[in-house]
Amino acid sequence: MARVLLVEASPLQRWLLCRQLRALGHEPLPCGSTAEALARLREVSAPVAVALVAMGLPQDNGFACGSALREAGVACVLLLADVPRATDAWWARSLGLAEGEACVLLRPLPLVTLQRALRAALTDAAAALAPAAEVDDAQSA
Repeated sequence: MARVLLVEASPLQRWLLCRQLRALGHEPLPCGSTAEALARLREVSAPVAVALVAMGLPQDNGFACGSALREAGVACVLLLADVPRATDAWWARSLGLAEGEACVLLRPLPLVTLQRALRAALTDAAAALAPAAEVDDAQSA
């Protein structure tokens, strides 16, 4: 279905999310940090439309990682949050980023929730890319 860049520091969580993504028919591109994710984006031949990013990255947080990935061309960023870390300040910040740019998913993450979020993100990514393609086609005619 789609390539999904997965940024998760925990090897166990990375393994679990890769299994979930494969079960949904996606190709996971697992990474352990923002730096690794940006390097992975440079290595792949086709663009990556969706990234699944854990909030609790050791070197930086999911917001910084999500912003860096958006700047690198990833159309949609889905943020994974652990419920105990969800303070009022955290929610205020996450909702500001989530509006139009990201979606916050809470763990534990049921497969059906992941499926719905990915379907919506892929639809949004396709819509974001479609107008640019139409403009290019019009200019080349």
